[in-house]
Amino acid sequence: MLRKGLIACSLLALTSCGVVYQGVQDGLTTMNTSQVIRQGRYGELTEQELTWAQTAWVYVENNTQLQTGLVNSIDNYPSTNMSSLADYLVALMAAQEFEFITSKEHDERLSLVLNFLNKMPLSSIGVPNKVYNTTTGQMVDYGNQPKDIGWSSIDVGRLLIVLAMTKQRNPEFSEYIDKAVLRWNFCELVTNEGELYGGVVKDDGQIFRYKEGRLGIEEYTSYGYLDWQVVPQKAMRLDPYEVITINGIDIMFDGRDPRDYDVLRPVYSNPFLKLGLEFNWDDINDNTSNDAKHTNDTLAAMADSLYRVQESRWDKERIYTARGSHVVSGAPYFVYDSVYALGTPWITVAEDGSDHDELALISTQVAFQMWTLWKTDYTDSLMVLVRELYDADRGWYEGRYELTSGYEKSITLNTNAGVLEALLYKANGKLYQPNKALEYRDVKFNSRFDHPGRCLVETFK
Repeated sequence: MLRKGLIACSLLALTSCGVVYQGVQDGLTTMNTSQVIRQGRYGELTEQELTWAQTAWVYVENNTQLQTGLVNSIDNYPSTNMSSLADYLVALMAAQEFEFITSKEHDERLSLVLNFLNKMPLSSIGVPNKVYNTTTGQMVDYGNQPKDIGWSSIDVGRLLIVLAMTKQRNPEFSEYIDKAVLRWNFCELVTNEGELYGGVVKDDGQIFRYKEGRLGIEEYTSYGYLDWQVVPQKAMRLDPYEVITINGIDIMFDGRDPRDYDVLRPVYSNPFLKLGLEFNWDDINDNTSNDAKHTNDTLAAMADSLYRVQESRWDKERIYTARGSHVVSGAPYFVYDSVYALGTPWITVAEDGSDHDELALISTQVAFQMWTLWKTDYTDSLMVLVRELYDADRGWYEGRYELTSGYEKSITLNTNAGVLEALLYKANGKLYQPNKALEYRDVKFNSRFDHPGRCLVETFK
């Protein structure tokens, strides 16, 4: 049923108002005829690739807080969020796979995370807070001061995906993961209409709720809710969308007017790369097709178009491009290197909408993930540009500046986990594998007397 719903939503979006998105059709043709696109890079890691992975794991070792078992989002700064917690769990999967840690250390690390999830304080409406202190495990604001500041349904959706992958690899821990998630109030995360909502807790205790996400990130994080049988129908739709043509390649972008919705609409690589690494651009319930087939054709074509347009920028302008979101060491501290935003191709924007083109990077994480998913001469060249961007004692840097070739030496969990995720995909193929075994949550869902409540399953089927 879920697969049919996804396909129906995709078709509805692609044909709304009588418009057929030709770029998707062109992308599908490319995906179907190109053995390069379909194959990617697979196989046991080489000695060099294992060294790359070990360098990324150094970051985790350096930034693990022994009191809580949590890992800092940014090097040597004791703060995290739900998306960063997901990054750590992905890194832990890779460390287990590549035997960087013993079975005992893996057990200890995972048990500490699950203990935190089952005990962590929740925001006032019963969902994870946006930020937590990694040394105390308490809710904090962005200045790391104790405070309930609200929640992000996008970050929670990302965590749900990775918790599902953790259960698939460690079924003996499934019960404890389910118990943690069953504490959360899904009614505040997904509306009855199937939209993802975040919230801000103001100083006077009042709550401001807002629709969260944009084209790409909404479709990706929806997979996390689908794993819990919550169907965010509106978030999965590609409508409204618009199309921009760059270097002869059609790119879809979010059609909501930022003046009306107060939302940035940058088109960048990260969510589409995660859809490839974690789901192989398949529908969530696909456990039969091999990695040469993509059963969600629309998302696969969108990802392919984003890759090809970045490759085309090198072909036409001789500018190496691997664009994603990233941290910078000074103000504004975080930017989106966009393929398209604010009506402009190749613009770098901050959360407040200001442009900072001088901060555009060849992203280390994006380059690694493109190299894994597309086996081409272009991605080989990208790897030459990023393979030395590391400190052997601290981990991988964020990237190399497009304008000057200089290093952006910020070091984050997101980038280092992104490197590990790319290499884990190379070794294993797609990371999410549907599980049909009976789980703790299934028992609760089927219980007449101990059902988790209307905010799970019943409301969103």
